[in-house]
Amino acid sequence: MTNKVYKNYIFDFYGTLVDILTDEKDPELWDKFAQLYQAYGADYKGEGLRKSYAKRVAQTRKELIELKGIAYPEVDLAHIFNQLYVDGRSQSSCLNQPEGWGQLIAMVFRVLSRKQLLAYPHTKEVLTFLKEQGCHLYLLSNAQAAFTNAEIDLMELRSCFDAIYLSSDAGICKPQPEFLKQVLDNHGLNPSETVMVGNDLTTDIAVAKAVGIDGILLNTFPYSRQELEKSPIKPDRVITDIEALKTVFT
Repeated sequence: MTNKVYKNYIFDFYGTLVDILTDEKDPELWDKFAQLYQAYGADYKGEGLRKSYAKRVAQTRKELIELKGIAYPEVDLAHIFNQLYVDGRSQSSCLNQPEGWGQLIAMVFRVLSRKQLLAYPHTKEVLTFLKEQGCHLYLLSNAQAAFTNAEIDLMELRSCFDAIYLSSDAGICKPQPEFLKQVLDNHGLNPSETVMVGNDLTTDIAVAKAVGIDGILLNTFPYSRQELEKSPIKPDRVITDIEALKTVFT
């Protein structure tokens, strides 16, 4: 198949442009997190907070599915952390909830759980190259705005994109077609000139197919050849290094 030149590139973030490793199951994380809540008058222990968090997330997901009539909702964790504070606050506490508590706690949660964050080789180089070729670049990520915006800035990638779309802002996530469709509609993108680049068949490539644009799989998982052959979701191209996106221009 001849590689195609596109005018518009829509990129996934985690696992596509940057490599991230987190551990949100670590008991020590939840113990520290509970101590922070305790300091502001919310009565939690580590394991209890973890269970309350999971219950709140599941409940909110269910509510969003019913409210929006969609299959793939996205929960805003800043809201969840706010609710946990309200739920756990003791009646005798005279402390008021700090301003911006949810945003702050979401960021603390991410910093404590994050073990690694770094851009893949050639990420910034290729994004810069595509911009120099006159291409329009967009970011479409299943991610939490409360901490992903900071991580985009940490990787110094914000200037590469014409616009950034994060699922927690939209309340929906890939592969919900409406999430990707809003990028096409908001910027008047021609589907035949647009491609989705991501590392996940079931989200990135699936949503591309759902709205009728091409999908390039940047195979960082990686999927085995057998998995790719058996998958009902077929990317238009499979690459193992983002640098391969430059070849169609040379």
